[in-house]
Amino acid sequence: MSSNTPFGPGDGFPPASGSPEYLGAGEPNRDQEPSGRGRWPVLGAVAVGVAAVVGLGGWGAFTLLSGGGAQPADVLPASTVGYVSLDLDPSASQKIEAFQMLKKFPALKQELGLDTTDDLRRLVFDKLQEDGTCTDLDYESDIKPWVGERVALAAVPDAKPGLDAPVVALQVRDQDKATSGIKALAGCAGAEDDFGFAFTENYVLLTDSQKRADALVDEAAAGSLADDAAFRDWTGKVGDPGILTMYAAAGAPAYLGDLRSGGWTSYDGNAELMAEAESMDTEMNEQMKALYKDFKGMAVTVRFDDGAVDAELAGQGLPAGISSADGSSGPSLADLPASTGAALSIGLPDGWLDQWLESMAGFWGSGESVEDMLTAAEAETGLTLPEDIETLFGDGVSISFDADTDLEALFDAGDLSRLPVGLRVAGDPAEIMPVVDKLRAAIGPDADMVVVEPGDDVVAFGLNRDYVQALLGGGSLGEEDAFQRVVPDADEATAALYVNFDAGGGWAEDLADELAATAGPDPSESDAQENIAPLDALGVSTWRDGDVQRGLLRLTTD
Repeated sequence: MSSNTPFGPGDGFPPASGSPEYLGAGEPNRDQEPSGRGRWPVLGAVAVGVAAVVGLGGWGAFTLLSGGGAQPADVLPASTVGYVSLDLDPSASQKIEAFQMLKKFPALKQELGLDTTDDLRRLVFDKLQEDGTCTDLDYESDIKPWVGERVALAAVPDAKPGLDAPVVALQVRDQDKATSGIKALAGCAGAEDDFGFAFTENYVLLTDSQKRADALVDEAAAGSLADDAAFRDWTGKVGDPGILTMYAAAGAPAYLGDLRSGGWTSYDGNAELMAEAESMDTEMNEQMKALYKDFKGMAVTVRFDDGAVDAELAGQGLPAGISSADGSSGPSLADLPASTGAALSIGLPDGWLDQWLESMAGFWGSGESVEDMLTAAEAETGLTLPEDIETLFGDGVSISFDADTDLEALFDAGDLSRLPVGLRVAGDPAEIMPVVDKLRAAIGPDADMVVVEPGDDVVAFGLNRDYVQALLGGGSLGEEDAFQRVVPDADEATAALYVNFDAGGGWAEDLADELAATAGPDPSESDAQENIAPLDALGVSTWRDGDVQRGLLRLTTD
């Protein structure tokens, strides 16, 4: 990673010397041990305030198309286990794409002041002051002169587990002005006694004490997060850097769990309540560690490209929940009718319900066991549980809505049998239909409202007979450009979500019209319609690439 600074002497940033310069807020005792209590909330208040001003203020850099310089990962230690960075100075093309895309939405354009880039910095600071925070500070003199374009919030293990506080890495333009501004922010947040910061390169590291801030600078000098092999590997798997980057090391779940376990310092003097809270916390912590026992790390990046915003994920050992963990997929969304307005598909592996019930058992607390609940449900429904439920949902399910319908007529009629919504199950109809018959018997006459039709390796459910029939025949949604853009690997997806806002002549806008007509005159409804209009399609999909779990969220605009 490059350590070149994007600011030259003419920008007011002093040239780097042989060693970092250490500065503290309120001149705290450098040797003072952290107190432990109140460290997260106090530092958090300052961190969020400063990070918001610095991070969002960086939108003003849209006019500076440089995109170079050190990233926060260059100045954080290699021992960092959790990292979220906001980079509003990425490549020139991403800045232009983000700026042009966000301007399509009237609410964002007005709220963010995108006609004048520097107004956004003032907007963020003004929002802070509206909440009564730092009202004595002046944006022009106290904030604007020193803020940069990059900020990160990091979790870095301390020598004393359970006492760790977050670390904020902020890019700065001028150390002297940043010193005054940060001290002022710490002062108005009441954090002088539990706060420290130290400069390195063109960044400042902020944490809960001066001693720790100094130590973090030394740690990063010995080995930075940017040089860590696992960090490089996982962030490399999610492609080119974007506006936002998130990273979790293999040890992150255990670290965060241990951090939570050390948080009970008092309960208004009630020892019994404190013991109960600690016991519940320990139980949840053990369940969390069990869920993430195979976790090897992950990374996420968010980027703008070609009129779209992408969020891409790569990880290993992430909890699969009820979704397929073996890479098997459910019914492909590509086989749905081309007029589909919205759809969700999920693949289900053998034994998925047992696995899910087992993983969730610890979160339900004491009382009825899973076996007791299943026995009671069997008596009430006549089903054999959990086997019948797993058979009913087959290898996976999809639920979809067809946009080729007259929403106004549908609203006026109030007839559910005209609603083009359906459920499709991938599996053997000869095994699924007997379970359906059991459910019909348990539900009674009301079950006749649901249309059920078996097909080739699929069973379709719905309220509208024509739509249920359409779900049985192979559709051509996979050939639609909008679908291909946002769900590029539909046939490999273990789970997928798709929304086409323009399908059926713009069903999403039509729905907003109907809701507005129902609600009566309301300016907010009009705003909703204007901000739906630029949307094209949304896709969210997950799949497996060997041992790596991958995910993609993509939102396109017209």
